[in-house]
Amino acid sequence: MDRTIDDILNPEKFSTDEVIALEKKYLAPCIGHYYKEPLFIASGKGALLYDNKGREYLDLFAGIATALAGHCHPVEVDAIKRQVEKLMHASTLYPTLPMALFAEKLISICPSYLTKCFFTNSGSEANEAALHLMKKFTGAFNILALNGSFHGRTLMAMSLTNQGTWRQNVPYAAGTIGVPPAYCYRCDFGQKYPGCGLECAHYVEKVIRCQTPNRIAGMIVEPIQGNGGVVDPPKEYFKIVYETVKKYGGLFISDEVQTGFGRTGKMWGIENWDVAPDMLTMAKGIGSGYPIGAFVATEEAVSCLKPKDLFSTFGGNPVASVAGFANIEILVKEKFAERALELGGHLKQGLEHLRDRHKFLGDVRGKGLMLGVEVVKDKKTKEPGVAETQIILNEAKEMGVLLGVGGLDGNVLRIKPPIVVTKAQIDKGLEVMDKAFSVAEGER
Repeated sequence: MDRTIDDILNPEKFSTDEVIALEKKYLAPCIGHYYKEPLFIASGKGALLYDNKGREYLDLFAGIATALAGHCHPVEVDAIKRQVEKLMHASTLYPTLPMALFAEKLISICPSYLTKCFFTNSGSEANEAALHLMKKFTGAFNILALNGSFHGRTLMAMSLTNQGTWRQNVPYAAGTIGVPPAYCYRCDFGQKYPGCGLECAHYVEKVIRCQTPNRIAGMIVEPIQGNGGVVDPPKEYFKIVYETVKKYGGLFISDEVQTGFGRTGKMWGIENWDVAPDMLTMAKGIGSGYPIGAFVATEEAVSCLKPKDLFSTFGGNPVASVAGFANIEILVKEKFAERALELGGHLKQGLEHLRDRHKFLGDVRGKGLMLGVEVVKDKKTKEPGVAETQIILNEAKEMGVLLGVGGLDGNVLRIKPPIVVTKAQIDKGLEVMDKAFSVAEGER
């Protein structure tokens, strides 16, 4: 059957079953969907999504913490349209104004000592490039990452993704080492903060001394783990780990793919811990849905690079650069960090109230509009409530609210709405979650 562009632009002509049938016929079988009955998304505006029948959904997951400025922000859409009419592609073999001015704009919102950037297509590619630079600059081989981390799906990024759910029985890159995160709700050392002495942070040095030649290339961390279940470390944790990394000659990368651009209440997530990383990597929120990735580094770190040591055909693409430039203008003008802090505080307070009311909500954690709720079968045993989490996910969807799921066991609700979400929409989300929690309790 011949298809036309009009078919693509009129999703209401198709049913969910028809789209899934096309996916099964033509796409690799690694594609998977949320929900017992997958949701066919057709359009979006702000914090709202609409299915092919026009039904409205409040999006509290933002396409995996991506649609920072909301879906189809008019300022970004207009900028993209205008650039598409001028130039869609050239590659970095030629100088282009959009990439140059986007670099200037991006550097303007970074810590002042981070002055050089490199553009890619995704967070995976940004991490891969930054990790390559880390090894080239230090001349060292071993790289640390936190257990429970997620850094992407390219080889080195996958090798530093320490979650069994995302690992497969294939060869990975050598020299990658996992270390304990500060997962206080499920402490690896059986202790309780703050009387623990931050044993998890100090243990990093023991790992280095035992598993490396007392020298490392560095460490990559998510300030708050995303896929890992919104693990939010105590205020002292990253300072101790950072100092240890420096002691053994390494660089420190903050993976800001989910925590960057104001989501946690700071422009960059790692700023909540007063640590000065050598590099920031980013994607997702950098384009609010347009595919862009990047790293930003010190001038000293990039001094070891020669032309074509790193290369990306589509990195710095003119349309992507204009989308990213517009997105930064939006987040600065609309004060996304301050907004995330204020609205996130309201949302977290509401979630804590629900935790106290519902017997299987074990923990509420996170910063700004990057929050997680850990679902357990029993608050005393903390046994993961995996089935309950799926009930909540599906029930909330049926009532018009979209949530995410993460954690090693798949029992953490991930709540990361667009930052343009309103207080009234948050209150609606809390009301729906309350009902979904009650349904899950009733089915036990």
